[in-house]
Parts: sequence; C-alpha cells; structure tokens
Amino acid sequence: MSLKGIKQMKELFIRYSDYDGSSRGVREWIRTSLVPFAELNPDIIVKTELKRCKHPFLRGSYVNGNSKTIGIKNLQPDDIHNYALDLRNQIGRKVNSAGYAKPVVSRHPSIQGQWHERMDLIGLEMKITRK
Repeated sequence: MSLKGIKQMKELFIRYSDYDGSSRGVREWIRTSLVPFAELNPDIIVKTELKRCKHPFLRGSYVNGNSKTIGIKNLQPDDIHNYALDLRNQIGRKVNSAGYAKPVVSRHPSIQGQWHERMDLIGLEMKITRK
C-alpha cells in the first residue's frame, strides 16, 4: 500500500529451514512463487535466511521503521503468498490491541481496593523545614 504515492514496505525477510517439516510450505513457495513476487514488486528488497531447527516466519520492514512478523509454520504455499501480500499492502503502523480491550467488570471487587496513580503517596507524610 502506498501513502501519498510512496510504497511503505521496503524489505521482506523470510526465514526457513531446509530440513524441518514446518518449513515444507515455505520451501515450495520459494521454489514456485518468490521470483514472480519479487519481479512484480521491484521496490521491495527480498531477503532469505536458512536456519535449521527454527520455525519459519515472514517479517516486513517498513519505511517508518516498524516491522511486522508473521509465523508461517505448517502453512500451504497459497496461504504464505497471501500473508506476503498482506504484509506488502499494510502501511506499517504498530498493532495495538489495547484499543479493543474491554474494561474488566467483576461481581467481586478487589479486597485490596482499586488502584490509581497516586497510590504510593497516600500514606506518605512530608515535613518541610526551613533553615
């Protein structure tokens, strides 16, 4: 995706294993679809790393400095291609799940009381003396 005409994804990093079974789909996707993907997206740097005994992942690095990682273990090549396209089409903003969090509602309130910012200053006594 572009923001004001500038493509936001600058690098796609793929880590996989040549031996482990969880990387089977990634190896197939690299053999069949990686070169056409790179040719269709010349503005994206595609890097691969071969690392044994680790699960595969895709990591997209963006112009604003953020990066997003997606685990792709035991996925089919079509699913991996869709995840790569999804990373390419994102702007690179940080994912914040706190905006979707609902407040905790309980029938039994805490025995210790409710927390607030100045909790540590409640019992504090201060004496100011001038010399």
